[in-house]
Amino acid sequence: MDRGPDEPNPEDGKILSPEELDLEEDEHVTQIDEGRYVVSPDVRDDDSYGGQPSMPEPDPEPEPAPDTPAFTDGSVHEWLAEQMADSNARYGFDVTAKFDGEVDQQRLTSNDIVTVFETLMLWYGRQMDGSTDVQDVLGILLSESNVPVKYPPGSIKTLARSAGLSPDDSIADLIDAVEDRDGAKL
Repeated sequence: MDRGPDEPNPEDGKILSPEELDLEEDEHVTQIDEGRYVVSPDVRDDDSYGGQPSMPEPDPEPEPAPDTPAFTDGSVHEWLAEQMADSNARYGFDVTAKFDGEVDQQRLTSNDIVTVFETLMLWYGRQMDGSTDVQDVLGILLSESNVPVKYPPGSIKTLARSAGLSPDDSIADLIDAVEDRDGAKL
């Protein structure tokens, strides 16, 4: 049979005849009248059309709970502790601090205990007062605290040498030299 240029070819997949569809044999199709059919758009195992009983749909599987942890103080601290424990370094700190309404954080891990302590102290000292030298801030904090500090003898010798003193000078000479150098009264 010859078709005109405007007539679609059923073999192109655009139009199918009822015979090509084989509607009576498809479980997703129900005949409701002569030449009239209801086609289910989804794939089902039952046919709820034409008065046939339908099987109840199974309950859907519950959605798994999202892996979003509940953030609490305890869970955050626990996570930070785990992160620090997982570090290969022997020493470290992770600090969040508030200074005059501003919050700052610092974290460091290292195998050098002095580096860790020094970094923590310098960071803290810088947060206190931007106009005062960090050494002065740390000195003030230590001198004003109730923590007694035991100075190693090497640091006293270094202080005496930096003030131009020798072993023959007195403690009074050391105090005067430090006060003259730093402008502070001991």
